[in-house]
Amino acid sequence: MIEPSTVRFASAGIYAVSAVVLLALARHKPADLRRYCYPFVAVVAFAGVGIASWGAGIGAFDVGAGTLEAGQLLSDYVAYPFLFGFAAFVSGAGRRYVGGIVALTVAMRLGYDFAEVFAGPLATAGTLGILVGYATLVGLFFGPVASAAARQAPERELFYKKTRNLALFAFGVLIAWAMLQIAGLFDTFTAAVTLEYLDLLLRVGFAGFVFANVETLAAEVGSGVDEDGGDVGLSAGATTAASNAD
Repeated sequence: MIEPSTVRFASAGIYAVSAVVLLALARHKPADLRRYCYPFVAVVAFAGVGIASWGAGIGAFDVGAGTLEAGQLLSDYVAYPFLFGFAAFVSGAGRRYVGGIVALTVAMRLGYDFAEVFAGPLATAGTLGILVGYATLVGLFFGPVASAAARQAPERELFYKKTRNLALFAFGVLIAWAMLQIAGLFDTFTAAVTLEYLDLLLRVGFAGFVFANVETLAAEVGSGVDEDGGDVGLSAGATTAASNAD
């Protein structure tokens, strides 16, 4: 049987090639849009470094009744909060919502670590944290964050909906995988292959989708939601009208 380390090295190679391709694509984007592209290149590159170190057995340390891998932690704690934070950013929601979603995603990932390496109440708390956190994310993305997106240009609102749906679907599948893994239903090889496939989909697939639609972020932006939940900003048309009135 193929060793999990071999699977991870192959995955790291795919990340490396993907990062180079994404960097080349980013450089062909208009200068004002590259700032949205380069973070995705960094996320994919970080994933490659993290998975390669994991495959090499570098950075493993014992916690509780299990083992955590520094390479996996580096990859996950960079990628997951960024991807969900970006989805919230696309909506035009204020910093309170973007920051809250990033923090919630970090807490969910931490919950997986607790459920993986601890037993008893801590493991139960970690599992509940994942499930409650995901339900909260869904509520935010379809509630106040979606309301903020509705105030944007139609093209940007549609981009938000697609970004949100992709992120929630991919992460939902990843959570289902995590529940099966915690329950011990995967052998080592199956766990490695399925995890790498899902992570590639979430990182590289998400990046490719954003690159294909990043021009939407240059669309006219309507009013968003500020840190306190109130409306901020005027659409370009409203600003012009106000100027004419003066």
